[in-house]
Order: sequence, then structure tokens, then C-alpha cells
Amino acid sequence: MVAQSVRLAELLGALSAVSDLARGRPVDDATRSCLVATGLARRQGLAPPAVADVYYTTLLRSVGCTATSHEIAGLMGGDDTAIRGRGDMVDMSRPREAAAFIAGVGRGLPAAQRVRAVAGTAVRGKHAAAEGARADCEVGTAIARRLRLPAPVEGALLDVFERWDGHGGYRGAAGEEIAEPARFAAVGLCAAMFSPEPDGAQAAVRRWRGRALDPAICDTFLASADELLAEAGGDDPWLAVIAAEPEPWRTASPEGIDTLARAFADAVDLKAPFLHGHSAGVASLATRAAALAGWPQARVTDLRRAALLHDIGRAGIPTGLWEKPGPLSIAEWELVRLHPYHSERILARSPALKPLAETAGMHHERTDGSGYHRGVGGAMLAPGARFLAAADAFHAMTEPRPHRPALTADAAAATLSRMPLDRDAVAAVIAAAGAPAPAPRAWPGALTDREVEVLRLLAAGRSKREIAARLVLSPSTVHTHTVHIYAKAAVSTRAALAMWAMEHDLVVPGDRID
Repeated sequence: MVAQSVRLAELLGALSAVSDLARGRPVDDATRSCLVATGLARRQGLAPPAVADVYYTTLLRSVGCTATSHEIAGLMGGDDTAIRGRGDMVDMSRPREAAAFIAGVGRGLPAAQRVRAVAGTAVRGKHAAAEGARADCEVGTAIARRLRLPAPVEGALLDVFERWDGHGGYRGAAGEEIAEPARFAAVGLCAAMFSPEPDGAQAAVRRWRGRALDPAICDTFLASADELLAEAGGDDPWLAVIAAEPEPWRTASPEGIDTLARAFADAVDLKAPFLHGHSAGVASLATRAAALAGWPQARVTDLRRAALLHDIGRAGIPTGLWEKPGPLSIAEWELVRLHPYHSERILARSPALKPLAETAGMHHERTDGSGYHRGVGGAMLAPGARFLAAADAFHAMTEPRPHRPALTADAAAATLSRMPLDRDAVAAVIAAAGAPAPAPRAWPGALTDREVEVLRLLAAGRSKREIAARLVLSPSTVHTHTVHIYAKAAVSTRAALAMWAMEHDLVVPGDRID
């Protein structure tokens, strides 16, 4: 059972590995960045509250980076994780570096597809990067707001892609216009990314000093580089980052743990439009099924949290595989089969989340041992894993996928009954899925019924022309609805709108059907 109250740093330190995976970086990039940036803030004499702002901004710097996975995969050839991993280490303001990065786009693709990816990146790359930065930042800020972190952290997360010289981000902010915590986070990230190479961190900070990075913070780093890197380079950065949290420590109540789990679930479900709301939907279905089966509340709570977090390992799998319309190759399947393993290992890092790890990691196991990643069955499957596997399978079948349309609830129930899953879990899930729908409610943000219809399609990546055709509206009417929707949600990007829609339970299976 998860503890009643937990230090927030313990939870974020573990879940920061989600953004490491999504960026194609080694696990602990985020924690090492946080340790360097926090050490720098203390050495520059920042007051404790300001040090805390640096700490949380850096730990969450890349939390929204799944926001544009779909767009990056579509533009640059499918493997958004590899592209991010290379792109973060390139100074795109330098033509030679930018050209070399663009030339490397689409590695491994057939020649024609690679040519299209390289050409598309060359033509639209700068605009796409600015829009991507805006989306990543808006999603990161939304998560900080949901976690009730201080306003300076929310503000700084909007600036994490801005550059000291003004040639970055989406605002084009420069110098001290950039929020201070974001400037510390940038130096911390640079040092962490390049530290594996001999003198790599120092060389990179010198190279980017005064261009991407605040020169004064760079000078502080260079004066104490060996000491700062030693503090960040221990055997267990997760333990070190917990110890480095500025006092007073922030804690998460039981409700706060639920909010955090839901926020990370929604963020990972941004990987592809057809996944929007999947984790929350599975959690709701599994929770209702367990309640129908008479489980005590404490076990239902743990199942709900495990269900919310069961797919966080998806972040590390290239989006092109989730969106592939045809069958996967053997090598591609091996990558996909890793996602429950990643989920389990991320949760196991935190003592507070460890009780959820096994259940989350077994959501693709089957009673006959034919599932993955362990390939175990029978008595090896805990009750929570049995219910989660049935709920995940049913919910996924009622959602559209690139290779098939959504099944009806009746068809999904019939298919579920034939699968090698626990019979009691299957019966409970089918019963829960057939329960009466909740009564209509007022829409958030004072949205109208028609605006909710348009919002769902916008969040799913539909163009205004497609929405007009589907809803039998004029393009000008759709444009007017779109303006009102973005204003009411207080966002400006598709990804942030999708995140807002998931937060308010506006996404339902079938929204993405053509």
C-alpha cells in the first residue's frame, strides 16, 4: 500500500525518468541536471525560496516533452526519442551544426521517406521547433499548476527553451528577460548532458556561454565544476536529489498523489492523439471493476494509481511505432514489449511508488504465460495485475488505433471473454463497462456542447477543414469556435489543449475515429 503522505521530491525524482526516456537520454539526466542547477543556485547565494524554484524547475524542465512527440515523428521520420536526444546537444543557431543535424534526420528509413523527412525538416524545422517549444512549455506549466507548485516555477517552465542571446524558444526572450530558474536549469542540463565525456561539461558550458546560457551562471559553474559534477555524479542520483531538496520540504497528500499520477498519465498519453485519455480511462474502468468485486478501498486506491501509471514506459518507445498503420517487425515488437518494463522500473525507484510497480509492469501478462514483459501466468499474477490487464485490454479495444477502428463495447466484451485473462477480472470489467453512464454535467470553462465537439477533434489533431466536414459546419464557424475554445482553456497549442481536455475528462474513446 502506498504511504498516506509522501515527500514530493521522492515522487518527482522517480518520475523524472519519464522525461529522460522521452528525450532519448540516459535515466537520471533530469536528476543530475537538478543537482547541478541547485548547487549553482546555492553558490550564487540565492535565498532558499529561490533555490527551491530552481530545484523544481530543473527537475520538471522536460516534463512536457511528450507534447510534440506526434508532430516530431510525423515531420522527422518516426523516432522522436532519438531526434530529441540528438537535438538537445546541437546548437541550432550555428548553421553548420544545424545542417549536420538535419542531414541525420530519418536514419534507418527507406530512402524516399528519409528524403521527405530531411526536406520537411529543412523547410519547416525552425517554425516547428518554435511551436514545439511552446507546446512543451505549456504542458509543463499545466503539470506544475496541477501539482500546486509555486508561481515562479510555472513561469520558469514557460522559458526553459529560451536562449540568453534571444535565438531560442518561442518568445525570443533574451538575457534577464528569461526567468531566473530557467537560466539555472539550462546550465544544469548542459552540464549533465555532456558530463560523461572527459571535460565535456566544462567544454560545453564554455562553448554555449553567452549564447544559449547565462554567462554569470556559467562562470559560477566553471569555478566549481569538479565539485558540482562530483555532487551530481554519485552512484544513486535519485537519493542525492532527495537530499538536495531545499527546506521546507513539500509533501503530497493522498489526494496529491492521485493528482500527480493523473498528471503524468495524461502527459504520457500525449505521445499519440489516439492515446489521449487512455490511462485515465483504464484507471476508471479497473477501479469500478474492483469495487464491483468487493475489494477494500485501500486495494482499490492502489489499483487506480497503478492503472494511471501503467503506461508511463511508453514515453521511451518511438512514437512512430505506436502510430504505424501496418504490422510491426520483430525488432519493433521487441521495443514495444519494453514499455511495461520501463513502467515497472520507474515506479520501483521510489519506496512510495514501489507497491504499484509489479501491478503496473504486468498489465500485458496473460494467464497462460503468453504475455510480456515477463511471460508469466497462473499463480504468478497478482489480483491487481489480473484486473489491470483485463481493463487495459477492454479499453484499448474500444479505442481506434492506426491499424484498426475502435470496437463496440459488445464486440470488445466478446473478444475479452476469449482472451487468456482471469475469468473473475473479465466478468467484473465487462460489468463495470456496462454500468450506466454518469449524468450530463456542465462543461468546464463554460464551453458549449458544440464547442466540446470541436475541442475533441482539435485535440485529436484534426484540421479545421476536417472538423468542418465532419460536423457539417462552415470553415468560418469552426474558426470562431476554435478561437473561443483556446481562449476558454487559456492555451495556445494543440498539445496543451489535449492536456486540458484530459484533465477535465473531455476525451472519450472513439473521438479519433475517421
